[in-house]
Amino acid sequence: MINGIKGVYFDAGGTLLHPHPSVGEIYALVLKRWGVDLPAEPLQSAFRASWNHLTRTARDFTDENSEKEWWRNLVLMTIEESQRPEDFGGFFEDLYVSFARPEYWRLHDGALRCLQTVRSAGLKTGIISNWDHRLRSILVGMPLGEVMDDIIISSEVGCEKPNPKIFLEGSKRWGFEPGELLYVGDSLHHDIEPCRKLGWSAVLIHSHEQVPPGVSVVQGFEELCELLGI
Repeated sequence: MINGIKGVYFDAGGTLLHPHPSVGEIYALVLKRWGVDLPAEPLQSAFRASWNHLTRTARDFTDENSEKEWWRNLVLMTIEESQRPEDFGGFFEDLYVSFARPEYWRLHDGALRCLQTVRSAGLKTGIISNWDHRLRSILVGMPLGEVMDDIIISSEVGCEKPNPKIFLEGSKRWGFEPGELLYVGDSLHHDIEPCRKLGWSAVLIHSHEQVPPGVSVVQGFEELCELLGI
């Protein structure tokens, strides 16, 4: 059990919510609108490879413009040149806006119930995410926005995880000591390691093949509430 926690920040994508039906299927749907018919499965695999490549190196600075350019480069890497729509710019804008729509996102099972339980126990809840302004439009269309005391988005504060500055911003906003803060995420590199270095408690959520010794892991949100004793 984790004791003495006053505030819990959560990662957003992959932790609280996920694309629906899948990134590959959304790509395929938008591509079809622009006259390109590609199967979802290879697009999903290509996206994952591009994502892994581009997220290896953290950026010390980010804003809305650099964030959008980052996504444009990812799409260029994901879709082979010979398969891209003739009007790539128009297609990209369509794709970019599509991923801001709440209907293309779903909450992980138990996420909302857990957040409601955490708040009912008197703890603050928030999000710290590597994202851009689109996250706010997604949250507006979901019940999540109603159970969050704070939302910190990398493009708005100028740095991204695992840079400790983005976590320190959360600590500063709530005025809590490191030992009074918990972060819940699905990435060892971006979420768990930087928080533990700052003295925060950190919990890795969902299934993972290899977890270093000493890292707290839960398979779902019900387990998280049990770990907090609420």
